[in-house]
Amino acid sequence: MDWFTLVKIGILIFGMVSFILFKGERSINKDNLDDHLSLREPIRDLTDEELDLLQPFLTSKMAVYPYKFQSSLVDNKVSQLQGICCRHSLNKNTDEIDYYYEIDDIELFFPYNMDKYIDQFNLIEVVFTKRYGIVVNINDHDIKTAQENYDPNEEYEFNDFGHLKDHVDKFYQKRNDNIDAFDIESLTLYDDDLKSTDEVNSDESKNKTLYQREETPFEATIRSKFSNYLPILMCLLLATFLFTLSWHNSDDHTSIIILLCIGGAAFFAWRKPKFDLTPQQVNVIEARIHDNYFNKVGIDENTVLKYPKHWSNFIPKSSDSATEMVISEDGKKLLRYCHTLSINDEVEQFGAPKSVRQNIILLVVGIILSIALIYYTDPINNGYFAYRYYTQQSKNLKINDLTTLNSSDIQHGDIVNISIKNTSCDVNDLTENYKCHNFFINSQPIDVKENDFMSIEKSLKHIFSPNFIEYIYDEELKRFKNSQEVAVARVNYELGYEAFEKNPFSKIKDFGQMVIDIDNSCNILPVAQCDEVKLRMSNLFYKGDIFFRYDEWDDLLAKTKGNPDLAIIAENRRIYALSRELGLFKSALQKEIKKIVSQYQSEIEITLTNQSYIDMTPLIKIDMASRFKSMKLYEYEMVNYYFDILNSTISPNVNIIGVVSDIRYGKDQNAKTISALKVNANPRYNFGENQTISYISLIIVNLIIFIAMAFTTIINGVKLVKNTKFNQHRIKEIKKYYENRLGTIINLK
Repeated sequence: MDWFTLVKIGILIFGMVSFILFKGERSINKDNLDDHLSLREPIRDLTDEELDLLQPFLTSKMAVYPYKFQSSLVDNKVSQLQGICCRHSLNKNTDEIDYYYEIDDIELFFPYNMDKYIDQFNLIEVVFTKRYGIVVNINDHDIKTAQENYDPNEEYEFNDFGHLKDHVDKFYQKRNDNIDAFDIESLTLYDDDLKSTDEVNSDESKNKTLYQREETPFEATIRSKFSNYLPILMCLLLATFLFTLSWHNSDDHTSIIILLCIGGAAFFAWRKPKFDLTPQQVNVIEARIHDNYFNKVGIDENTVLKYPKHWSNFIPKSSDSATEMVISEDGKKLLRYCHTLSINDEVEQFGAPKSVRQNIILLVVGIILSIALIYYTDPINNGYFAYRYYTQQSKNLKINDLTTLNSSDIQHGDIVNISIKNTSCDVNDLTENYKCHNFFINSQPIDVKENDFMSIEKSLKHIFSPNFIEYIYDEELKRFKNSQEVAVARVNYELGYEAFEKNPFSKIKDFGQMVIDIDNSCNILPVAQCDEVKLRMSNLFYKGDIFFRYDEWDDLLAKTKGNPDLAIIAENRRIYALSRELGLFKSALQKEIKKIVSQYQSEIEITLTNQSYIDMTPLIKIDMASRFKSMKLYEYEMVNYYFDILNSTISPNVNIIGVVSDIRYGKDQNAKTISALKVNANPRYNFGENQTISYISLIIVNLIIFIAMAFTTIINGVKLVKNTKFNQHRIKEIKKYYENRLGTIINLK
């Protein structure tokens, strides 16, 4: 396996992980939308005109692509969202293949190219489907105006203001009873902060800091995000990459490094991270709640506090009097509300929540790497082979003929070294890179019958020869060109101007034999291009000082059969037309020859598994440089290989060394005649009689690394289920605890 293939594998793994994470984010957005729908406050009803304008996006999948098609709205209520709009993309080869917009983790779809009106800060009116919101107004640009100005071919660039999202929690627009009083023009956004230009605030609207204190250990536990999953992930990825590279390049020198990577992953998995968090200061304040919106409360114009989702039923929408709160040092998180809702008490009584993100990542990566190892290295059969080898059950068989092959009592896990005459690559497996995975062994050549395919072997080889059209320059051609020059000059002189010019001519050697070979081939293999080739050849024929075309191919054939050495002078443009048609003719012939060879290759099949292969380039005697210089030479070598297969004249130049992974026998079970073998081919299985497998051999390392991947997958799968259940039960118990103490005050004003 070359570096390019490994890079493609790495890109594939990265792409799959990116795709899973991208889809995971959208799944979380769906949950966020469900929560939002249960808490939203609609501002108006959708108008009939707006509903009509939305119909194309509720009836056509292509109209909303790449969003998931939704055929109906949740209801006709219009809600309002505000904030920074971000675009999330999934790319392949630098091309965007999927994307979505979101505000506050709620997906938005912009009909009629309304996304071109996105600004640094946005006031948006939306209606909701079950998966995303559809925008009907953005920053005073309504859907009717957008539809009237809509141009499906319009090109515009989306201005991404996602870098400002980190600052959005520092800003929260005050909502009054009359939401229309909101003035977006009064806002100025800076790269380092979001500030309101309204300097007039009443004293009552400002929060009051009572004192500062050091956070408790339980509060610090929530802040901790230390984990060992990143070094584990890097160790596993590096070990897989190095092993795959070494396995396909016969390099055992990386075994120690690979084992160290696996050991490092095991060490980081076993060693729990020890860390001492530097205690931070928290602020104890008194403040009124101006708004409670999607797990966030605004306590003044510039401060928004995020709180746990399960508190949403116990925090009022707004409050008339100041309430004591504990907030984080950075002013972004609410740690305690009154003396009832408290992060510290939750952790103390119910334990800290379990992180599941690292389990998801390691589970996905473990599955992907396990599949990659199975596909490229066959660790299961390597493990079975190692077991048989160390228990002295595995045999090392050298097989040079069919008799030895059928009498060797080959078992699953045995090492075979097969070098048998007439072992040929499956012609259907001979792709452009000549890496062959399937072989056949035929003991007898194909039957030769009168007027059968093999009777035209010589003609076909001549047709595919690079010199099928061979040119000569002799005295006859020289005299012809001189006569042509004189005739053209005389005519032009008589006319008084250059009315005619010389057309180039060439002389084709052995044209008679060409006609005979084309006729022989078309009689046995009557491909569709035969008639056109015959017509082009008839048009070439020249006799004396005049040109004429044989109306009947048989007349031309009769003339050339008695004179196969016949040479003709022909116009170059007609020769070029024949050459083009011969290219199509030979392609059709090669397909027919390939079918015949494929039907013949049926006696004993050997399949190389797990992407192992044998390079057929030197065995077919194809010069890769000449292939690109001369397609004719390449075709000629391939046809010669086909006939070598049919004639059983292939030398024992195919050497298959590997471990047997499957055996099939012929219909006669008593005869125990092998009909097919599957072999994991690799030169590292070529052991001498007294040679033993080292414990750091890549065969053993393959088993170790696969077990490590399997354990990674299983352990993180189990942890993911356990931690998810623990978190669900924890939230349920916390809610029950608060309900018993406080009751539900979700709509308290």
